[in-house]
Amino acid sequence: MINIATIIDDLSMSQKSFYLIKEFNKCISNTDISTGIFYNRISTPPIEPLFACKNVAFLGSYQGVIISTTAQEAEITLKTANNSKRFLYLWDMDWTMKPVDFDKYMSILRDDRLRIIARSQSHVDCIENFCNKNVVGIVDNWDIDSLMEITR
Repeated sequence: MINIATIIDDLSMSQKSFYLIKEFNKCISNTDISTGIFYNRISTPPIEPLFACKNVAFLGSYQGVIISTTAQEAEITLKTANNSKRFLYLWDMDWTMKPVDFDKYMSILRDDRLRIIARSQSHVDCIENFCNKNVVGIVDNWDIDSLMEITR
């Protein structure tokens, strides 16, 4: 059984939430894959999730692949003591839109326990230039097949 989950601030109406739920719902017929979401704030999702959605408080008991989408969420996964493979799927690059604490971002992004996934080749170039760390792969809009291949 493959456990794959993501940690997200909330599942509110957004492109990120829509594609995440759409792709994770595809796994409902495959009994070898268990998908789930850990959220910080409860909200109404854009489409109905057909998998477990739990509060981030339950992350400590999770074992499997955990994917965060922001540096703040990645920091939560790094501080949680569990047996998980940690990934950061950088959906947006916060440092290009607002001021960030550079030292804190570098300590998160450059952590050896965290593998970074990008959305496109242009994102790869920007991420690698920013933190001087190689990206492990490119996944377009939460494509579940690409995610499964990269996270194995």
